[in-house]
Amino acid sequence: MVQYLQVKVEDIHVLLPALQVHEVTSLEGLITQGEAHVAWREEVLALLDLGQVLGRPCSSKRGFGVVFHCQDDAQVPVMLAVNEVLGLRTPQNRDWRALPPVSSRAQQLLDAVWVEPPNERHSYRLRYPVDLKHPG
Repeated sequence: MVQYLQVKVEDIHVLLPALQVHEVTSLEGLITQGEAHVAWREEVLALLDLGQVLGRPCSSKRGFGVVFHCQDDAQVPVMLAVNEVLGLRTPQNRDWRALPPVSSRAQQLLDAVWVEPPNERHSYRLRYPVDLKHPG
C-alpha cells in the first residue's frame, strides 16, 4: 500500500506521495528571498504556495513548508507552503474515486480523490510526477 502525507491548504485536503516528501518544517524563521525562494539546508529552493498553485489566493497564513520532489530525477526539490500537516495516510484502493469535474489546471495537478471514512472528507491526490512550476 502506498502512503501519503495529508496536508491542508485553506479548505482543500491534498495527499502528497510520502516517498517524495523529504522534510516538513515550520516556515517561521526561514530566510526567504522574495516570495518565490527560501534558503533551506544551504540550498535555495523554489517556495510555492500550494493553495495558489491550486487556484486559491496567496496567503501569509501558510505556516509549514513541505520539501517535495516533483519528479523522479535528481532535480532540486521545491518547498510547498501549506496551512497544516495532518499526518501520514494509507488509503485503501476501494476508497479512491475518480476526480470530479474540475478546471483543466486542477486536472493537470490532481488525479483522484480519497473519500476518507468515517467522515467522508475528500482529499485530492497530487499527480506524480507533476510540474508544479508550470501548471497549465
